Parts: sequence; structure tokens; C-alpha cells
Amino acid sequence: MRAIIIRTLFASILAAGLTACDSIHMPEMSMPNIFAPGQTQTVMLDPGSEFTLPDEPWDSDETIDVTQQVRANWKDGTETGQGIFQARITIERDHARIIMLDDLGRRAIDIDWTVDALSVQSADWLPASLDAKRLLADIIMVYWPKDVLEGSLPDNMSVNQTMGERIIRLNNNGRAYARIERPVRDVWHGVATLRNEQFGYVITINSKRTGS
Repeated sequence: MRAIIIRTLFASILAAGLTACDSIHMPEMSMPNIFAPGQTQTVMLDPGSEFTLPDEPWDSDETIDVTQQVRANWKDGTETGQGIFQARITIERDHARIIMLDDLGRRAIDIDWTVDALSVQSADWLPASLDAKRLLADIIMVYWPKDVLEGSLPDNMSVNQTMGERIIRLNNNGRAYARIERPVRDVWHGVATLRNEQFGYVITINSKRTGS
């Protein structure tokens, strides 16, 4: 019965575009990190290697609105962890919004990204190894156009793309930093997987366009 109630709650929230989350006080969320306009945002991928977020969240007129089931598997020292989340991603020119809920319906991550500012909120109960800004970088690696990704990668990394696959490599030794499998017909509809070879975590995303 409890599982049915939780699934029903998820369906209701996602059908409403997760707008209920915006009006409910969520005490388990940390204070937002808000980064000022013009401040270059970087994510540390490896010692000495920084991923630079694009100046514009989205420079296309195509509007993206998807619901997702996200499964994350990670290592924290000798311990392994797993999390299952429901997500809603809405993207339009110059604005991207990402909201993630855990399997109890609690808001885990809230990212609001515009050309003017980047606001990142993470629940206090999330493990430190599941970093919201790093997750944003991973989402860009999976879904953003190849030329945007290439402009964001550090100088010592490059991306090779074939049908249904992206491989991000370390230029100094040719080893794969991350392997990404993506849907062929519509990257935003279907299952995508990112395997971070460097740090041993895997993110599997089952994405569905709203109205599909």
C-alpha cells in the first residue's frame, strides 16, 4: 500500500510539472548557492582539470520538457551507494531548470540556471559524493550539443562522438574519462547511460518527453 501511495504521489507531482515543490517549504534543503552574473562557473573533474559551464544555459529556440527516472551508483571510499530519483528538466532559450526528488518524494536537488545567475540547492541528507554542480556537468556531457560540450571540456580532454555514443578521453594517454550511451533517434527520449571510468560511478537516465 505504501509503495502505491508513493508512486501515486510521484505521478501527481510530475503531472503538475513539479510546481508544488516551489510552494512547499523544504527544511531538508540547504541554502542555495547563488553564483553572480558574469562569474565563470567551473566543476572540478580531476585534479587540475576543470569543466567550464557554458555562458548561456541553452542557445537554441527548441524547448525541452522531459520527465526522467535517474539511477545513480557511486563509490565513497570503500563504500558503495545507490540512489533512485525522479526528475523534471525544463529548458528554453537562456534558462534551464532541473528538479530531482528521491523515492520518498523529498526534493533532493534544485538547479535554476539563467544567463544572469546559477542557483544550486542540495538536500542536507545527500552524500557529499553526489554533488549537484557535478551532476549538472554530467547532464551537459550527455545531452548538450557536441560543440557546446567541446567548449566546456578542459584542454586535456576531448570528445569523440558516433551514432549513439560519446567518449570523453584524456588527451595525454588516450584513456576514457567517461563513456556515454545515448538514444539514437531522440536523445531526450529513451535510456542514456554515463559511466565515469575515472571515479567509478554510473548514472542511468530514462527520459521521456512530456506529452509523449
